[in-house]
Amino acid sequence: MESNELRIFQAVAQAGSVTKAAQNLGYVQSNITNRIQHLEAELKTQLFYRQHGMILTPAGEKLLSYAEKILHLFDEAQKALDDSVEPAGRLAIGTNHIISSLDLPGILSQYHETYPKVDLSLTTDNTSELILKVLQFQLDCAFVKSSSLNDPNIKEELIYEEELVLIAGPEQDNIETVLLKPFLMNTKGCANRLQLETWVKSQGIYNMRVMEFNNLNSIIEGVIAGLGVSFVPLSAILNYENKGLLKAITVPALYNLTKTFLIRHKDCLLTNALDKFIELITQETEYRPASGL
Repeated sequence: MESNELRIFQAVAQAGSVTKAAQNLGYVQSNITNRIQHLEAELKTQLFYRQHGMILTPAGEKLLSYAEKILHLFDEAQKALDDSVEPAGRLAIGTNHIISSLDLPGILSQYHETYPKVDLSLTTDNTSELILKVLQFQLDCAFVKSSSLNDPNIKEELIYEEELVLIAGPEQDNIETVLLKPFLMNTKGCANRLQLETWVKSQGIYNMRVMEFNNLNSIIEGVIAGLGVSFVPLSAILNYENKGLLKAITVPALYNLTKTFLIRHKDCLLTNALDKFIELITQETEYRPASGL
């Protein structure tokens, strides 16, 4: 069993398709098929059900957990040997759809200008998917929104706390009326949305109407256009409120705090590239070490 076979096996398991795995790896499909068959023959067990795609068998699921650990160790060894004084190599970063606490494109541009030998990649997804990708070592770090992170394999490097407010059209001055309007919010699982739903239920409203947006700017623009109301970080809407385009309404302290974490896998090697990225975030933003709280 070779590391390359494990990478091919992992790619097929993640893609659920030989065709997609071949595209992702840059291989011909026949090569992928042959390597999977060779691996199954070597292990004397079936790893995939081959109906309507490639679905892992129980044996395949067991092997995948080991393959992820083995391949991570290979990659970590390579990083450790290649890590030099000047940051270089791959740095894969993830971010939540609606994080407003930093100008990430600007930060990445500044980072790239300072450390041009680092190959940057950015993935945007919801918090649960980002955490999964960190746990599977697909991302070196990720910015996620959560009230708490309880997985023992997750290390919280940095944290940023900010106030959440209701936002509505500038003519709105009755909170009871605001709560009956459609809410423009991220998809289910978003920490802000969970807090909002908890608070709204405490006000006796159980049928909150939601229009789902996965982009903070689109949410704010939708509120300005009169589509509904929302529940967002105060820092994101101050300029709009100052211009009279919308109104911010405070909510009880029990529900108005949001936390954004920069996380990584606890076993992920803290390379020079990642270390310098964390350093830049702490220098240029209000993010602070999570252990300092």
